[in-house]
Amino acid sequence: MRYVIVIVSIAFFLIWDGLYNEGRYLDTTVREVSRVVRYVTG
Repeated sequence: MRYVIVIVSIAFFLIWDGLYNEGRYLDTTVREVSRVVRYVTG
């Protein structure tokens, strides 16, 4: 049940971000994660 709540909340956030913010938060998150991965891997 815990995993279902987490998955539903993530899906709700993605839908909300896509509809109201044109994916701005998701885009920023992906950019930061890729930057951190590039920094860690060298």
